[in-house]
Amino acid sequence: MKIAVVTDSGSNIYHEGVVMDGLFKLPLQITDGVETFLEGETITIDDTYQMLADKKNLMTSLPPLGRIEELFETLKENYDRIFAVPICPGLSGTLGAMQSAAQTVGIPFDFIDCYSTASNQLHLAITARNMFDAGKSVKEVRETLQEAAADSVTFVIADDLPHLARNGRVTPLAATIGGLFKIKPVLIVNKATAGKIDVHEKVRTMPRAFDSVIEYFKTMGVDEHHRICVAHVWAEESGRELLEKIQKEFPTAEVYFVPLISTVGVNTGLGCVACQAIRKVVW
Repeated sequence: MKIAVVTDSGSNIYHEGVVMDGLFKLPLQITDGVETFLEGETITIDDTYQMLADKKNLMTSLPPLGRIEELFETLKENYDRIFAVPICPGLSGTLGAMQSAAQTVGIPFDFIDCYSTASNQLHLAITARNMFDAGKSVKEVRETLQEAAADSVTFVIADDLPHLARNGRVTPLAATIGGLFKIKPVLIVNKATAGKIDVHEKVRTMPRAFDSVIEYFKTMGVDEHHRICVAHVWAEESGRELLEKIQKEFPTAEVYFVPLISTVGVNTGLGCVACQAIRKVVW
């Protein structure tokens, strides 16, 4: 059985330049109210953040429905089944659109919920492709990846509460109070939050927010078996501060540093620092 793996640009697959036979991608959309851009195809991360700096009112949405159906029609000619690793349903309606397209096209469809997006999503998509190439069954891949996704977490430390409020991530009142009292919310996304954004802790300084992330990583037993990604939205200095703290506390973990994927940064605002951890898939 030939199985195609499909993910979306929320995984950062475009900007990281990942190319694998049998691994396909779809672009999420970013709009400024006048023009719509395809993430990774017609707009870059820096282009997006410059628009934020220019006070553009940006919004994000799932891949164009026509693009999803077009891809699935093409895949049906050469593959027996689609296995999707999309941005999680708690953050986007992409999975539902993929399921609908697969039904319309008439191709069997499977998926996993990665309980987040970005680097964790990309790790799972690449691993799915590798496992299928090694002859693993859909059941084996689904169960293995779902277990890894359950042992993962995403943290977002926002520096612009009014921006979060404008994008519906916190209430305007909470943003105003947070601004008055210099509160920095540490937001969390994982299986326990059903892939939705929740508040993990409210702190007053960025260093304390970083400590909160590190303390959580210690409770989940982060070690050499984990991958950690630190990302930022035009906040390289703060991002590298967190990176150095993590490298010191978890010297055996695989740690890397990237700009935050733009469809996430659009919702968090400039100055945001994010961090993800996931247990490496062993199969």
